Amino acid sequence: MELYLPYYKYFEQYGHKSDALFHALKAGILSGAISAGTKLPSSRQLALTYGLSRGTVNVVYERLHSQGFVRSVMGSGTFVIYHQLDVNDRSLKLLVNDAELSDWGKRLVEIELHRGQVSQVQRGSTDPISFTLGQVDVTHFPVHEWNRLMFGQVREQYKKESVDAYSSEGHAPLRESIAQHLHTFRGINVNADNVVIVNGSQQAIALIIQLLINEGDAVAMENPHYVGLRNAVHSVGGKVHAFPVDDEGIVFTTSTACSYKLLIVTPSRQFPKGVVLSMERRQRLLQWAEENNAYIIEDDYDSEFRHYGRANEPLKSLDRNGRVIYIGTFSKTMMQNIRLGYAVLPDALKNWFTIAKKVYERHPSSIIEQRALADFMNTGLYDRHIRRMKRIYRKKAELLLKLLTEQMQDVLALYPIDAGLHIYARWKGTEVEFEPFLRCCEQLNVQVADARASYLGDSEQAFCLGYAHLDEQQITDGVMRMVEARKNVGGVENIQSN
Repeated sequence: MELYLPYYKYFEQYGHKSDALFHALKAGILSGAISAGTKLPSSRQLALTYGLSRGTVNVVYERLHSQGFVRSVMGSGTFVIYHQLDVNDRSLKLLVNDAELSDWGKRLVEIELHRGQVSQVQRGSTDPISFTLGQVDVTHFPVHEWNRLMFGQVREQYKKESVDAYSSEGHAPLRESIAQHLHTFRGINVNADNVVIVNGSQQAIALIIQLLINEGDAVAMENPHYVGLRNAVHSVGGKVHAFPVDDEGIVFTTSTACSYKLLIVTPSRQFPKGVVLSMERRQRLLQWAEENNAYIIEDDYDSEFRHYGRANEPLKSLDRNGRVIYIGTFSKTMMQNIRLGYAVLPDALKNWFTIAKKVYERHPSSIIEQRALADFMNTGLYDRHIRRMKRIYRKKAELLLKLLTEQMQDVLALYPIDAGLHIYARWKGTEVEFEPFLRCCEQLNVQVADARASYLGDSEQAFCLGYAHLDEQQITDGVMRMVEARKNVGGVENIQSN
């Protein structure tokens, strides 16, 4: 098919061939000029049209696929699967009408539109097995004890209604319990006054970014990274500069051409690769922050679950000058639907953060759960639960690692699994096999988390396997389905040397 794209206009804007082609195609899809169901030109045809290499076109098609705009069908080609929003409803008209939204609102719409709408793949009749991220094992949670504490707080609610009425920073006993827990188990000396309770770590990160970042400001983070971090920066008009990650963590370099007010890292267990930031690089980051009057957000999302060896102390434990903002969450250690997290703020930011939080909620939310959680921690039930889940998760991690090593080490390079609740697996097979492998997994009713969306710019072919919520039989069956998918795409015969 012939396809007109304002490629050269985008090349003038972005200065990079793959970025120009990607944005030209994306703009055509979002505008409806390239409608859902359209078959895109082959990589050879599009390369000849615009004087590009086939490799550049393939990279662009992979980016479009990872963001949900297109789907490749083996032997048939690449098809657009993004459907425009139905704007017949007035609320949706207001959503996409630029005149109705602020600059911040328009950026949110752009971020949401980029998600695309992925069509459903025809799956088999077997029960679904999902190695998705973020889920936990709730079968071993002490429900009876938790319910007892919750019911107790419900009964006392009217007596305590005004106690925390305007405490936007959260229930004081819970903040004290968190401070004590961080001191005992994470080596952080923190005053409870510097702890603020939030509705999950994402809220804390978004508020900090809103407080510190203006439109056009550059924010540094790891590459790959959690997509929610990138979206939060883009929502305020900030620019993301993503730095590569090696076996020692982020490779952070600075130049006079760009200054950063904020760096976001996951030093205890890099997301999603799982590597630990070396001590030398930790010290360099702290020195950089001090010399440049900058802040570092440390997202410590799942390092509570250490399977082997002694846990590395957080970056915050080395911070002597109030440069690190430490973020933690209970969504991984408790239950996923307990949307409570916390931020440990330096003195210079704590009051401003609390004021910003009051813009969204003057009164603390989930106050009954906050009070119950304080009791849960103070009675030792929380620590006991963590110790039990460490044993359970380690057993699951060992099983998954064993199966993947035995069955798929010829096509997968596995990253460290000393801690955490997922494995990062890099694809060692040929590039042309990766997409068919993922599609075949979907058809066999096993879902993996495609890691390419976590990259800004060029990405490596990889996926993540979250295992916390699966039992041993599901883990085994899931790996066997992946083995079958690998065989179906001829992965054994075409492995590249690594």
